[in-house]
Amino acid sequence: MSEDRYESGLALMREMVGTEGTEAVVEKFRDLHPDFERFVMEFVMGDLYARDGLDLKTRLLCTIAALTVLGRQDQLGVHISRAVGAGASRQEVEEVLLQMCAFGGFPATWDALVTSKEVFDRDGADKG
Repeated sequence: MSEDRYESGLALMREMVGTEGTEAVVEKFRDLHPDFERFVMEFVMGDLYARDGLDLKTRLLCTIAALTVLGRQDQLGVHISRAVGAGASRQEVEEVLLQMCAFGGFPATWDALVTSKEVFDRDGADKG
C-alpha cells in the first residue's frame, strides 16, 4: 500500500510540475531528509491531493488560502505557480487572497498580494 501511495503521489507531482520539475522537488526534499520526501509524496500528494471530491485547482486554491492566513510566503509563491499550472486564473488567485482579509487579516493579505504580484510578474501572467 505504501508503495502505491508513493507512486500515486509521484505521478500527481509529475502532473503538477513535469518530470524535470519533479526530479528537482524530490531531490530538494531528500536533501532536507529522505523521510520528509517520502512523507510529502505519500501523504500530501498521494493521500490528500489525489483524493476524489475536489479537483486539483480547487485544492491548490484552498492551499493558497491556508498559506495566506499562516503567513507562509515562500510556500505561497510555490503554490500560486502550481495553481496557475492547474488552470487557476490570476483573478481567481487574487479573489482567494482578498477573501482572506476577513480570516487572516489585512497584513496577511497584503503580504500574500505582494507575493502573488511577484509570481505573476515573474511568470508573465496577465491580469485576467
